[in-house]
Amino acid sequence: MSLIPKIKSCPCCRSLNLIKVNGDSYENAFYSMSEWKLNRKFNCRKCKTELGFFTHNDNQEEKTVWIDMLKCEDPYYKYLKSLRESNSKLKSNKKKYYETLQEINEIQNKIKLDKIKVKIKSKITNKGMFIRHVY
Repeated sequence: MSLIPKIKSCPCCRSLNLIKVNGDSYENAFYSMSEWKLNRKFNCRKCKTELGFFTHNDNQEEKTVWIDMLKCEDPYYKYLKSLRESNSKLKSNKKKYYETLQEINEIQNKIKLDKIKVKIKSKITNKGMFIRHVY
């Protein structure tokens, strides 16, 4: 437990946020971040997006992640991981190799589209980020 707050930048709007981290941790329900411990969930002070403060279990590396982006990746994570493992085994069979490679690319494109939709939605809801100096 630390009494000094941590200063982290928002991955969405790059504003600085002060975070107090206790010894408590939240339940990490994200498959893509299974090796990380969710220490704190908070909202950005400027854009009001939900962020998560993660620390790695082994080397205590810290990371601030946009929770909505993790929600885009999470439904496809297990299937994508199994496709990559099977693809590495199929290097001798070229036809199946390229079929699985194409399927992997399709899933990655779906994830990219979902992430773009989340970014557009956040920019529309935070109209103040569009407005620049009028004068």
